[in-house]
Amino acid sequence: MSRTIPIIAMTLTILFSTSLAYATSHNTSMFSDATRYADSNTYKNTNYSFSIQPPLNWVILNNLPTNMSGNAIVVFSNNDKTQYATFGIYHRSISQNVIDVINSHSDNDILATIDQEITSPSPESKTKMYGGVVDRFNDGIRVTANSVTQYTVDNSTSFSENIFYYLNNGNQYTLALTSNPTNIDKNAQFFEDSANTFLVSQTNPVPEFPIALIILVAGMFSIVLIFKTTGFARMIDRT
Repeated sequence: MSRTIPIIAMTLTILFSTSLAYATSHNTSMFSDATRYADSNTYKNTNYSFSIQPPLNWVILNNLPTNMSGNAIVVFSNNDKTQYATFGIYHRSISQNVIDVINSHSDNDILATIDQEITSPSPESKTKMYGGVVDRFNDGIRVTANSVTQYTVDNSTSFSENIFYYLNNGNQYTLALTSNPTNIDKNAQFFEDSANTFLVSQTNPVPEFPIALIILVAGMFSIVLIFKTTGFARMIDRT
């Protein structure tokens, strides 16, 4: 459900479990491996300057209500009603302050912020983040986060895998998989194979929607952090 994320505070002393976080620095672009798929990617979006090869036989869901799509640019589905899974792609513009803070924060601080946002209380569901990886590249930072959500209405459960791309040129892309527990391993593999083909050009996107996009689908977050000399970082809601 679309919602506005409130202004919240995060102290730099809140650290994510070190057993959950491990980071790798790469002296290359986060899309360097994906360039080989540039010609074979079947989904191309010129407005948002990216292309991707969706999982085989997954289809685009058209005309979804906003409360279901979360204002996604595109949502793919495995089209299997018994083992349903969706894969959404989101974009938002981020300020230089966000880029500076993300680049200067420790990996544990970044994961702690994601964990705090993903697991924020909700009357409809309860979410727990159980894994996170930070990778640093020449053109930005990529964060992968896994979570599980239990819904109070019917006690059902879904698993999510989210990949956040924070680019130094002021763009943030989020790839989000939501799957039933039975087929999470299979669907996660499809999702990760597809994400490996995700390629963003150097052209800045021209949004089709207002910039204020919600990127929460069973555990998404949106952050703008500003450093203060007191040692605190405040997460500010999107404009």
